Amino acid sequence: MGEPGLVGRRRERVAMSGWLDAAFGGAPALVLCGGEPGIGKTRLATEAADLAAAAGALTRWARAHEGVGTPPFWLWRQLLRSDLAGEGSGPPDLPTMIEAYSEADRFALFDAVVRRVFALAERRGLLLVVEDAQWADEPSLLLLRYLARELRGARLLVLVTYRTVGAGDAAAWRGVLPDLGREPVTMQVPLAGLDEAETAHLVRAVTGAAVADDVASDVHRRTSGNPFFVRELARMLTTDVTLSGRRLPASLVDVVGQRAAGLSEPARRMLGAAAVLGEQFSVATIAAMVATSPLGCLPPLEEAAGAGLVVAADTPGDWRFAHALVCEAIEADTPAQERVRLHRSAAEALERVYAEQIDDRLADIARHWAAAALDDPAPAVAWARRAAAAALRSLAYEESARLYQVALDAGGPTIDQRLRCDLLIGLAGARWRARDMELCRATTTEAIALARRIGRADLIAEAALGVEPVGTMTWDLEVRRWCDEALAGLDPADLARRARLLARSAEASVYLNDSAAAEEASREALALADGVDDPIVVIAALRSRQLCRSGPEHVDERGGIADRMTEIGRALRRPREEMWGRLWRIDTFWERGDLAAVTAELPRLGWCVDQVGGPIARWHLLVTRAALAGALGRYDEALEVSRVAYETLPAANHPTAFGVYSALLVVVAAHVGHERVAASQPPDLPTYLTPARGEARNAPFRGHLGTAYQLVLAGRREDALAVYLRAGPVDSWPPPAPYWRVPIRVLGSRVAVALGRRPDVERLYDPLLAERGRFAVGGAGTANYLGPVELHLGQSAAFLGRLDDAVVDLDAALAYCRAAGAAGFAVETACELAAALTRRAHPGDLDRARQLLDEAEQAAGQLGMDPWASRARDLLAAMPRAADARPPAASPLSPREAEVAELVAGGLTNRQIAAKLFISERTAQTHVQHILTRLGFSSRTQIATWVSTRHQPPGP
Repeated sequence: MGEPGLVGRRRERVAMSGWLDAAFGGAPALVLCGGEPGIGKTRLATEAADLAAAAGALTRWARAHEGVGTPPFWLWRQLLRSDLAGEGSGPPDLPTMIEAYSEADRFALFDAVVRRVFALAERRGLLLVVEDAQWADEPSLLLLRYLARELRGARLLVLVTYRTVGAGDAAAWRGVLPDLGREPVTMQVPLAGLDEAETAHLVRAVTGAAVADDVASDVHRRTSGNPFFVRELARMLTTDVTLSGRRLPASLVDVVGQRAAGLSEPARRMLGAAAVLGEQFSVATIAAMVATSPLGCLPPLEEAAGAGLVVAADTPGDWRFAHALVCEAIEADTPAQERVRLHRSAAEALERVYAEQIDDRLADIARHWAAAALDDPAPAVAWARRAAAAALRSLAYEESARLYQVALDAGGPTIDQRLRCDLLIGLAGARWRARDMELCRATTTEAIALARRIGRADLIAEAALGVEPVGTMTWDLEVRRWCDEALAGLDPADLARRARLLARSAEASVYLNDSAAAEEASREALALADGVDDPIVVIAALRSRQLCRSGPEHVDERGGIADRMTEIGRALRRPREEMWGRLWRIDTFWERGDLAAVTAELPRLGWCVDQVGGPIARWHLLVTRAALAGALGRYDEALEVSRVAYETLPAANHPTAFGVYSALLVVVAAHVGHERVAASQPPDLPTYLTPARGEARNAPFRGHLGTAYQLVLAGRREDALAVYLRAGPVDSWPPPAPYWRVPIRVLGSRVAVALGRRPDVERLYDPLLAERGRFAVGGAGTANYLGPVELHLGQSAAFLGRLDDAVVDLDAALAYCRAAGAAGFAVETACELAAALTRRAHPGDLDRARQLLDEAEQAAGQLGMDPWASRARDLLAAMPRAADARPPAASPLSPREAEVAELVAGGLTNRQIAAKLFISERTAQTHVQHILTRLGFSSRTQIATWVSTRHQPPGP
C-alpha cells in the first residue's frame, strides 16, 4: 500500500505555479481555496509549498481548529513565531508585539504585523498557508483582511483554505469572506471531487493492486470523488480486494469506527480523550487525563498511528489526528455523558500541566469547563471571564466578547446579579471596541438596567464610561443620559469617576449641540481632575475640554490645553498623548494663520507618530503635511501626500478618510483647476466629486455644501445648484459643531456667490462678519485651510456691490496671506482685490489694480495656478485705460440682456439659457449676438470677463 502524491488537479497546479511565480516577482496574491472536508485542500497547499521551496522561497503554515480554545490571534501566533525570521535571533513574536501595542490603536498592531511579514517576504519570497480559516478566531481573520487590503508590491502569496460545507458555527469567517473576495489581489480556487478515472487511479495507488472496475466505480459513486473518503475506503480494500460495493461503509464515522474497532482498549480510550482536546494534542495533557505517565501514552498512540488515525506533530511532545475529519468522527462517536466527563478531565489536566504558562490556555480551559458545566457553572464562568479579560488586553476585542458571552451563558439565570452585571459591562466594552454598535448599545442598556435594580450607581458609571459619543443623536443622547444617571447616584467623594463621567457627558453635549451643558460639564470635569492624583483622569478631562472649546474664540485656552497634554505625554512617556497635544497645538497655529509654526512643529509630531505606529497616527501626520503644502502653494506635493494619506487608511475603514481626502483636493482644485486635480488622481481612487459619506451629525449638510463647491470648481453649475439647494434655506441650516462654524460659513458664502444667490449671500454676510480676524480652517485636525476670513468677506462684499468694504477686507486678507507665506491665497486675493478696485475706480485704484494683476499673473505662473494666471490676464485686458477711467456707468444692456449675460458668464450654452428663461433657442442666440454687438466683443469669454468686473464672484 502506498500514499500517492497529488492526483488530478492539473489545472489548479498550473494556476498555483503561475501565481507563485508572479508573487515572488512582486505581484502578490491572495488565493482562496474552498471545498468540502477531505476534498484535497491541504494536499494542494502542500504542493504549493513544494513549488515555493523549489523557487527558493519560505513557507509558513498556520491552522485553525474547530471548537478549540486557542489564544487570540492564533493564526498569527503560529505564523510569527520567533523562528519566522529564519537565521539567527528573529524579531519578537506576536505576544511580545501585542504587549508593546497594548495602549495603542489596534490598527497599529495590524500595521506592524503586516510590515513585518512584508519585510520577511522581501528577502526570498514568502508563501503563507492558512488552513481551515472557517474556524479561526475573529481577530485573526480581521488581521488577514487587513493584510489583503495592504497587499501591494510584496513578494508574497497567501493561500487560505476553508470548508464550504460542514463548517459549523463560522459566523466570523462568513463575515470576512466576501471582503476578501472583493480584493483585486484575490484568486478563487474552488475544489470539486475527482472524476471517475482519477478516483480509480487513486484507489489503485493506495491499494497497490488492480481493483475491479465495478468496485472503483462504486467507490466513486459513494464518495463523489472526495479524495479523503476514497483513500479511507481504498485502505479497507487492501484487506479484501474482492469486497463488494454493498459492504462498503456508508459514512465516515463507520469508516473510522471500523478502523478504531481493531485497536486495544487503552488506545481507544486515549483516542477518545484526544478527540475532546482537538485535532492536535500534547502527550502531557493526555497523560494527565487518563492517569498515566507520558511514556505510558506512547504505545497506545503508536498503535493508533499504525492504523493511520494519528501522527506525530511537528511540535515536540505533540501528536495530531491524521485529518480533522478523523478527530470529528471519533468525538461524534463518543457518548454524551462520556464527553462531559472528558471535558471536565481535560480542564483539570490543562490547569495542572500548564499552571506556569496558563495565559495561553485560558480560553481552552474555559471551553472545557463550559462543556462540562451541567451541575456547577462556577468554574466555567470564572475561567471564561478571566479569558475574556486577557483577550481584551491582547486587543482581540471580538474574542473577548465571545468569551464574556460564554461566561454569561454558562452562568445562566441563577448567576449572582452583581457578577452578571460585571459580565455585561465587560461584554459591552468588548463590543464597543469591536465597533459592534447595535449589540453594544443593547448590552449596555441591559447592564445599566440591572445595576439600577440592584442599586449600584458605581456599576451604572462603569457601564456609561465603557462607551463614547459618536456624533449620532440617538446614541449620544443615551450616553449623556447614562452619565447623568450615574452622577446623580454616585458618591460625591468619588472624584475620579465623577470627573470622567462629566467629561464624557460634555463630549456628548458637544455633538448634541448643547453648548451650555458642554461648557459647564467640561469645566467641572477639569476642576475635579486637577484635584485627583491620576493622569488618566486628567487626560480624559483635557480631551473633553479641548472638544468643548474647539470654537475659534477659544484658541488661546486650547493652546494651554494642548501644552498640558503634550507635557503629560512626555512626562509619562506616552507618545500617543504627546501626539494629540501636538496636533491640538498645530490646530491653534492654523487658526492664527501661522504656517511657519505649523512647519516647525512637524518634526516633533513625526517623532510621536513613529513611536505610536500604525496607519491612523501616520494618517494624521500626512493630512497635516498635505494641508500645509496646499496652503503654501506646493500643489504637486499636496496632491501626492493627499493620495498617500488616503491610501494609508482604507484598510482601517476610517469613517472620515474619504471626506478629508476630498477636502484636501478641493483646496488645490480652487487654485490649479479641477482638470489638473482630476488628472492627478489614480484611476482606482474614487473621484473627489463623490458626495461625502457618513452618519455623523451635520455630515449630510456639510456634504451638500462641500459637493456643491466641488461642482462649482468643475464648471458644473446647474448640478452644483441642485446639490446646494438640498441643504435647505440658509436660515434653516443647523448650527455646526464649534470647530466647523467658520469653514461652514465660508463654504456657504463661496457657493452662494458662485451661484449668484444674492439673498443667501446677504444672509451669510453678517455671521461671516463676526469671524473677521480669523482663518477658515476645520479644527480638531485641519484638512481644509481656506485662508483668512477677510478674503471671503471681501468676495461677498464685492458681489453685493459694497466695494469699499470689499477693498478694506481684501487688503487685509492680502497682507495676512503674504505674511503667512500662503502664496496661492495671495494670488487669489490679489485678483479679487484688483477686480474690486477696477469696479470702484477711485483715484489710483486702476493703477494699483494693474500692479496687483501683473504680480498675480507672474506668481500664478510660477505656482502652476493656470486658471488664476488666465484670470489675471483677462482682467487686465478688460480694464479701461487710466485716461479713460470713469466711475462705473449704467449697464449698456437691457435687463433681459443683462440676465442672459449672467448666464453666459456662468458657462451655459444657448440651449441651456433658453430652457432656463423659457424662451426659444433662436431667441437666446439673438440676445447673445445683441450683447456682443452692444459691448463691441467677439467672444463669449469676453462677455464672461465683463460680467466678472461689474459684480465680482470669486474666481476659479
